[in-house]
Amino acid sequence: MDSTGPQTTQEIASTPLPFDSANGFYHWLPLIVLLFAIAYGWLLASQTPQALGSVRWLAGLETGLPQDLMALVRQVFIGGILAFALLFNLAVVFMLRRPGLAWLSVFMAGVLHCQLVLEQFGLWFIWPDQPQYNALLHISLPLCLIALCEFTPHFLPLGHRSRRIIHVISLLAFLHLLATPMSIPGVGEASFLALALAGGGFILLVVLSLVRQHVHARYYGLAILAILIGTVISFLHTKGWAPSTSFAESAFFLGAAAGSVILTTGAASLLSSAGGAPANNNRGLSVYAPAITERQNQQQRLMLEVENSLASNSMWLEYQPKVRIRDAKVRSVEALIRWHHPEFGYVSPDRWIPQAEEAGVIYPVTLWVIERACSEYRHLTARYGNELAVAVNISATDLTHAGFEQDITDIITRHKLEAKDLILEITETAMMTDPEASRRMIHSLHRKGFRIAMDDFGTGHSSLGTLASFELDELKIDRSFLKGILDHPARQRVFRATLELGEALDLDVVVEGVEDEAVVHWLQQFPDLHGQGFFWGRPEPACP
Repeated sequence: MDSTGPQTTQEIASTPLPFDSANGFYHWLPLIVLLFAIAYGWLLASQTPQALGSVRWLAGLETGLPQDLMALVRQVFIGGILAFALLFNLAVVFMLRRPGLAWLSVFMAGVLHCQLVLEQFGLWFIWPDQPQYNALLHISLPLCLIALCEFTPHFLPLGHRSRRIIHVISLLAFLHLLATPMSIPGVGEASFLALALAGGGFILLVVLSLVRQHVHARYYGLAILAILIGTVISFLHTKGWAPSTSFAESAFFLGAAAGSVILTTGAASLLSSAGGAPANNNRGLSVYAPAITERQNQQQRLMLEVENSLASNSMWLEYQPKVRIRDAKVRSVEALIRWHHPEFGYVSPDRWIPQAEEAGVIYPVTLWVIERACSEYRHLTARYGNELAVAVNISATDLTHAGFEQDITDIITRHKLEAKDLILEITETAMMTDPEASRRMIHSLHRKGFRIAMDDFGTGHSSLGTLASFELDELKIDRSFLKGILDHPARQRVFRATLELGEALDLDVVVEGVEDEAVVHWLQQFPDLHGQGFFWGRPEPACP
């Protein structure tokens, strides 16, 4: 564990995502719902004459089939789906207490619903003199494409090239929207759909490339796929390559409505895993706190940018020595990850590593740390000697990952290192999360030759019998054991008992958080004890 002590970190800046601030929104929510309910009711009321004619025809009072029956069914059916999608999305946004990704879904469903209602009443609000250019696809489709382009970089870690391509697609959609009423050759509904297919297809490919690393990317991919399927059918219908049916005419709207609902569901899953949803407790009232919401938004941003930061220079490793106290000889170093976010500044490990474990993105971080530590091993041995070992921290989820043993074996083989050169530090709490699975993985790793250390011993709830059942090589005593140890004989006796326990199990014992010379002098009475802390050196890069 990072034993650098309290860190002075830069206060994280407040930069909310698009539409991500809930301030004021919830005051207007009842009015928003009421307005959309009135709009949909108005839409249904406008169809009353046709509806009555259809009822008379169904009752046998009229012999002629109403000519507008299918148009009526289409308008009411599609309008109902969009109204349901919109109200569902608004309800989920309200329950989440922080809109986030769900706002994109609300935006899409809202635009589609407004367009359907406005078309029904002949209200053209962009080009009043040329209503022929105000077909639903001419407004809803490019706006949805622009929304996807603008929101995607905020919710998925994209490379620089992908960001630029998506920015160009967004710009083309905007220019296409403006150029349509100018009667420019080649600019029309077909070109709109072609651009949407190309842009949406590219975004879908980018999302699919991230599906393995980001669970929430699956929701995003499904939403885009639903929109694209509807767009393809609409494109074929526009070109005359598909039969003119009510489904073909409504395909885009059905796909967009389905996509918006999937996006909202994905937002609920993402925010819940990142701590965004309110906790389920016994209190009947959950008070909205802007400061908490802001902090949760920042944590969500950090989780989405973890892997992108691993590929850049914003993350690096620093190493803190572990020494034999009697002669201050460095026997190993612990690799500690550091992150300087381009927007938030320095982010301490305790601000993001626990959230990364909960969100399921810690495994690539662990592999990156091992890979980087192995690549910098020769620089470390040049400074501390050839017998040096490097310690890396392992999480509970790493121990249950089926391919973990093979992955780290491949890494050390690639760098021509031996398993004994690596110490895997696992916290007592992580081991006890799933003791049986941890015991099996630790046994397998130990047989391979990896050295296993129990980190932060004394902070968890393991029994002595459980401790003895793990195949360990090192026991790291938590820094809390040293608090007031010079002035409290009882604490000294507890420390001695813990040290004797480690020796009885034939373990190397390391005490963390050693910073005071007087404490070091007291610890020197234990000849085989090792220590780690500021007294012997702060964490430094492999090549300072």
